[in-house]
Amino acid sequence: MRDILFFPLAAALASTFIFVALDPNAERLPTGAVSGGGRDAHDITVKDTELNRFIVGSVKGVSLQLVRPEGGAAFLRIDRQAGATYEDPSLGPHLVLAEDIEVALESRPVEVIFEARSVGDAPADAFEANYFAKVEGESGWKQFPLTREFQTYTLSFFTPRRQREEGYDFIGVRPVAPDGHRVMDVRSVRIRSAGEKGTPPLTQPSGPVIVP
Repeated sequence: MRDILFFPLAAALASTFIFVALDPNAERLPTGAVSGGGRDAHDITVKDTELNRFIVGSVKGVSLQLVRPEGGAAFLRIDRQAGATYEDPSLGPHLVLAEDIEVALESRPVEVIFEARSVGDAPADAFEANYFAKVEGESGWKQFPLTREFQTYTLSFFTPRRQREEGYDFIGVRPVAPDGHRVMDVRSVRIRSAGEKGTPPLTQPSGPVIVP
């Protein structure tokens, strides 16, 4: 190709790429840690496209899909293979809580309220959730039964006191997959303070609280 044609074409192509990258009308889905962002950090709901903030994690055999039905709110679909086993919730599907939420919820009774259902040809009969603040301060994996319709399920946890050096808090969620693979949908996750700041108890609640 002659230079007289090549350089104008290259410049036009580069301009097109720059325009697409800077297009203010292009939709950019939310990513990264969940923060207050002008909302009440004591009561945050993650729903619709903000569910795109979920991170799939590094364990193999788990996938996430943000489903966006026409005319309706988006929801998150989680598919887990039976062999995808792990304890640390950051290795699988999870939300990261930004520092402003961690500070707001420090040393408080907290409720994490999930709207979830089983779905597909391999529906999960149950799912597990875990609020992880640190190794010695986590709820552990709590199990909840699922139905084909969206229901609300509440994980109760008393968050530990923040230390001088503190990492991020995580909220993990995964379908229970005893064999093959299992699928579930999450429509929203609400993280809220359920009481005043105080001294965390020596032991955490032993089981889930299910709100139909």
